[in-house]
Amino acid sequence: MVLTITCLFLSALPVMAGEWQQTEDEQWQYIQDDGTPAIGWLELDGKRYYLDEMGNRKSDYWLKDGGAWYYLDGDGVMAADTWVDNYYVDETGRFEKKR
Repeated sequence: MVLTITCLFLSALPVMAGEWQQTEDEQWQYIQDDGTPAIGWLELDGKRYYLDEMGNRKSDYWLKDGGAWYYLDGDGVMAADTWVDNYYVDETGRFEKKR
């Protein structure tokens, strides 16, 4: 009986899935299935994002990582195979050269 009630209660709880949440100071964080914010590079639906050591998504931002530069657009998506101002980022998102 107790097991049945416990199972019914647990099945009524929403399944926690990773999702974007906005913090009180208007930063965006990706909260993982375990309830913790993601940190570092994150790939979702074929898009790459970078979350700093606090879990905040970087946007409109040039990021230096591992000796290479990457550009994160206004939505925080890493630019790839495009020009950003006078700089070209290749298909991997790395800065290559000036025009």
